[in-house]
Amino acid sequence: MQAHSISESIEKAVKEVIGTYLKKIPILKETQVKKEDKGLRDISVIIGLASEKLEGVFIVSYDKEIIFEFMKEILNEYTDQINKDVIDASGELTNQICGVFRREFEKAGISLQGSTPSIVTGENHKIEMPSKIPRIAFIYQIGESSNFIIIEFGLIKK
Repeated sequence: MQAHSISESIEKAVKEVIGTYLKKIPILKETQVKKEDKGLRDISVIIGLASEKLEGVFIVSYDKEIIFEFMKEILNEYTDQINKDVIDASGELTNQICGVFRREFEKAGISLQGSTPSIVTGENHKIEMPSKIPRIAFIYQIGESSNFIIIEFGLIKK
C-alpha cells in the first residue's frame, strides 16, 4: 500500500471518529518519519497489528482534554483528571479509529488483526518500540483548539 493511501486511510479514520464525536474538524498539521519516542501527548494507546505476512503498530496519543471532552459529550461524564474511566474511554476511541483505518486498509486487499489496546499515561512518557518497525506520525490539531492527536503507524513484513 502506498504512503498516500495510508495517509488517506488515517485521515478518514480520524475525521470519521473524532469529527463525529466532538463535532470538530481534525486538521493535519504535520507528517513526519518517527525516529525517536518524543512528542507524545498525555495518553497514548498502542494497538499491535498483524496478518500472515505483516506486523506493525498503530498508536494514538491524545491531549487529555480531548478524552475529557469525549467523555462529557458522549458519556455525559465530567472529569479533569486521568482516571480509569478516562483510560477506558481512550482505549475505546482508539479501537474505533483503528477499526475505520483497518476497514480502509482492507479495500486495498490487506486484512490486519488488531490486538487489545495497551495504554500509557503521564507527562513525557515514552513508548519503546523495536527499531525495526519504521513509523510515520500524523499530527492533527482538533478544530480551533490547542489540543492535538498524534497517530503513528508502522508496518513491516514478517
